[in-house]
Amino acid sequence: MGRKRSSLIGMWEATQVELQGTYSTGRVIDLAKYIRSANSVRVVAVIIGTPVPCLLVTLIIDFMPLFDPSKGIEANKLFLVREFYGFTVMTLLAIHQFRTGVRTVLSYPTKRVIRDALIVAALTVGGLYGAILWIGFPLPFTTLLVVPVWLTLTVIPMGIQWAKDLLENPKAVAMLIDMVKLWLCDFLLVFIYPPYFYVFTTLTHTAQMAFALLLPLIKLFMRNLFARAVAHLGDETPGLVIFNADVFGSLFIAYCMQSSPSIWTTMELMVVAVCLMGLSLRDIEHARKGSTSGNGSS
Repeated sequence: MGRKRSSLIGMWEATQVELQGTYSTGRVIDLAKYIRSANSVRVVAVIIGTPVPCLLVTLIIDFMPLFDPSKGIEANKLFLVREFYGFTVMTLLAIHQFRTGVRTVLSYPTKRVIRDALIVAALTVGGLYGAILWIGFPLPFTTLLVVPVWLTLTVIPMGIQWAKDLLENPKAVAMLIDMVKLWLCDFLLVFIYPPYFYVFTTLTHTAQMAFALLLPLIKLFMRNLFARAVAHLGDETPGLVIFNADVFGSLFIAYCMQSSPSIWTTMELMVVAVCLMGLSLRDIEHARKGSTSGNGSS
């Protein structure tokens, strides 16, 4: 019995990205200093204040009202404004993520990032508007149809910006390939969660309860996929995993909770989320104690 329990624990810990890899000496020392000197009020302020900019960026879209879709795109011109804003933010984040991952070998000035984001967003929305005029409004499966176009348009300015450096620096090519892996993981999220959500909304209450159990497994799979894709970034890996796989997974758990009329499905999702969060915090605390004790002994 004890051997089986140890095997199960070993299998679980092998899938937890919090327990994989190593932290640099500088990061461990900084953590130890922060634990000793951090003010509780400041810590709480950071925890509460950090999500506020993200919340504001998201709420701006909802300030632009939409009318009945049956009235067509002519009555919903603000839809195009919303899409332009959304694709501008997405492009800014995508290019910034790329330039952050390769910042030691490639540069991308902020002014050019903003310029290229506006151009890419304008071209993407132009293509979306053309598709709406051709197919109709609302456009079916908008995300799945438009994202590949947006992805292609976003790659073009980065290729123009870095083409010369990539030809002269093989190390830059290797680092860029690693960032492409990360982006493909982001891209995969778009093709996993929305179809999952669509299927979820078509199921009966009983089937939803069973189907909802796939969400933690999808999230676990994506966490490990992201962690392996950005392993070369070392200390930055946890942050990238959290702000990609974890946030996206939590968002669609919230969508499923909101769309399900069954209180039992909602309770199930909440209990699973709390349990997984507790296990992750336990793993993080375990890793922290191991890091600080290792630092103290050295």
